[in-house]
Amino acid sequence: MKRLTGFMFFCVMSILCGMAQEQLPFAKGADISWITQIEQRAKYQLVNEQGEVIDGFQMLTDCGMNMVRLRVWVHPRADRDGRVWCDTRDMVSKAVRAKAAGLRLMLDFHYSNWWADPGKQHVPEEWKDCDIEQLCDSVEAHTTEVLLALREAGVEPTWIQVGNETPTGFMKPLGDATVHPENFARLFQRGEQTCKRICPGAITMVHIDNGFMLDRTEFILDILQKYDVHYDMLGWSLYPAMNWLAEPPVIDLNWQVKVDQCIANVAEIYRKYGKETMIVEIGIPDDHEALCAEVLTYMMNHAPAHLTGLVYWEPITTPDFGYKMGALKPYNDHQFMAKDGMKAFRK
Repeated sequence: MKRLTGFMFFCVMSILCGMAQEQLPFAKGADISWITQIEQRAKYQLVNEQGEVIDGFQMLTDCGMNMVRLRVWVHPRADRDGRVWCDTRDMVSKAVRAKAAGLRLMLDFHYSNWWADPGKQHVPEEWKDCDIEQLCDSVEAHTTEVLLALREAGVEPTWIQVGNETPTGFMKPLGDATVHPENFARLFQRGEQTCKRICPGAITMVHIDNGFMLDRTEFILDILQKYDVHYDMLGWSLYPAMNWLAEPPVIDLNWQVKVDQCIANVAEIYRKYGKETMIVEIGIPDDHEALCAEVLTYMMNHAPAHLTGLVYWEPITTPDFGYKMGALKPYNDHQFMAKDGMKAFRK
């Protein structure tokens, strides 16, 4: 009877989760994975427009957001104070707070011990001697551990990224899609299938950078299509006011061209692959407050069919982090509030 009851529960939950996917509102949110580090340093406070002290999750809801994105690393190194950030424990603690604030969760698997992005997709040190089958097993074990930890804490992710900014693959060298496309497909498939096994209602996602450059996305999606690998949705990064090809990168005020191209690409992705798209990372240089408002308002007002959401990357960033695309402004010398541009999410 227990088995039957459990099976019935699984079926009901799968149906309900599927219904929830169909009824999801446009996702408006932010990645605030740094929030626990900011709080631990206790150097600055966050406040609302009335000067009342709030936490980062309240700041998101005050700005009209309905979801949060959180990254997870495999075995990140401790900082100089012996603290570890963005591991499973730290991520789960933030996810619990997000749920309490009424925010849906997007989980971002990096499958690395540190940052994974187009310039670096390093396999975790503990996995570096694995062959492809062992590496697939490691992906499954890590994915399982993280998702079960979330479940134990009472949190179910709405979206799950299988990798972070993977235009040429991940977990290199074995997962390098330019050299071993079949390996990349196997690794992605193992991660995605594990997500679906544990969280059948979650929306699984491929994440590629530079959403205005269609060929970068087509390269990866064509590989997944060739090897018959399932995923639910595409996620893009879009930093339209930056020229990353310059050395050093410089501000590019001709941002609308990139945004319009990205919007056009959403339709092409749906036509060619039948997949909807979400902008899971967007950021604007923090010394251009009017530009922040202009870009976000434009994006919200021109969101096309098949674009399902917009996520700001690390808007809650205090000066001691050195990141130059946050979305805070000083309230006084030790307190910060959200920039006016973030109010675009209230639409």
